[in-house]
Amino acid sequence: MELDNRIIGTVRKTLKKYQAQKVLIAVSGGVDSMVLLNVIAQILPTDKFGIVNVDHDLRPESAAEVKFVQDYCLKNDYQFFTTKWLNKPNDDIGMEAAARKFRYDFFEEVMKNDNFDTLLTAHHGNDLAENILMKLIRSGNAYEVVSLKERRDFNKKQIVRPFLDFAKQELSEYADIHNIKHVQDETNFANVTLRNRLRNNIFPELQKENGQLLGHFRFFDQQLTALIELAKQQFLQIEHLMELTENNQQIVGLIKPILTLNQEQQTLFWGNFFTKRRLDITVSNRQINQIIEIIVGNDANASVNLENSWQFIRTYDQFVVKKVQTQDLRELKLQLDQSVKFDNKQMTISETTDDESLAWNKKPQKITLRTRRDGDKLLISNGQHQKLSKRFINEKIPGYERDNYLVLLFDNQIVWVEKIYNMGDYLKKGNKHYKINFVEVKE
Repeated sequence: MELDNRIIGTVRKTLKKYQAQKVLIAVSGGVDSMVLLNVIAQILPTDKFGIVNVDHDLRPESAAEVKFVQDYCLKNDYQFFTTKWLNKPNDDIGMEAAARKFRYDFFEEVMKNDNFDTLLTAHHGNDLAENILMKLIRSGNAYEVVSLKERRDFNKKQIVRPFLDFAKQELSEYADIHNIKHVQDETNFANVTLRNRLRNNIFPELQKENGQLLGHFRFFDQQLTALIELAKQQFLQIEHLMELTENNQQIVGLIKPILTLNQEQQTLFWGNFFTKRRLDITVSNRQINQIIEIIVGNDANASVNLENSWQFIRTYDQFVVKKVQTQDLRELKLQLDQSVKFDNKQMTISETTDDESLAWNKKPQKITLRTRRDGDKLLISNGQHQKLSKRFINEKIPGYERDNYLVLLFDNQIVWVEKIYNMGDYLKKGNKHYKINFVEVKE
């Protein structure tokens, strides 16, 4: 009876705490989720909860497990929602992540269509401890370590986990007392996955050392979560001072505000920075250390390669997180009075009588538009030349932008570089004069 009161009381208190009005319970048919369903049925009327089950069709038993849950719901007149995963990836790599995405996409669809405000899952104290240890083994990232929260946002709804204060053994004991039927996933006992090896081999030994182990993991999780929330408040202030501009292709900000933190605090800052933006990359501890090195270093232009063609770039007093497009240095052949487009830029070259325009001795036989190349040189005063790379530095053009600048050539001689060079500024004499009309097209 004492166990009943604790479990039911905790769930009731949790629902009230997060103002859950109409809940969707994720029920696999296993002991944990069947206990959760039993408890909710004692707390809420049947029109205030529903049950959802997804058949991933990855094990021979999955169809029978769905039928078990469905029959239980029919018998008790509970709302029941289910679907089957049909379009699975061919490769086993990433199968677990793909299955999870399909599952939660379906949860979201059901919640939206039937006005559920809260998704309940039966994650318990053992799951929390396993999750913490798995994340410590795989990354050590503090934000990932506390990723299994009692509550989190879920696409304008919420996910709530009311069993985190209870051990798996307590839920099993409750099920035995109340004769709650459930299915058993035999794959949980196969030491194929890291989670199963921890569950079956490591945690039983750790609990022999201290029976309060799960409570300590829960306390650690709560403390670390509180510390991270405090840190995030300061990090928000720093991000405000960074004057960030961002879209799905790049993020630009000032470096100076981050320098108020020491290097250990910067590690936490960048972990939070990348985690909350959900870019299509995972930034490792090693990469974060490299980012900090170039932030605090003296090199005005430096970069760190990230995943999926992303780069972290320091350029003078700014940083840029950018998805780098491969620059193929292609060329376009131009004709006079022909309007051409190069990416999002348009250009027209026309003959003119304006003496202040670009001068050339004769009509060019070959007009070429391209991007920069190693060894490019610019003609300046008194027949001298300057390297284009030097001009970029003098003009403080960020390194990550230089490969996108357009270069115009008459008969293989550079006569113009986008925004920073026009031979007409240095060479005034010539039989022919040409006007360059250049515009950037805002997309």
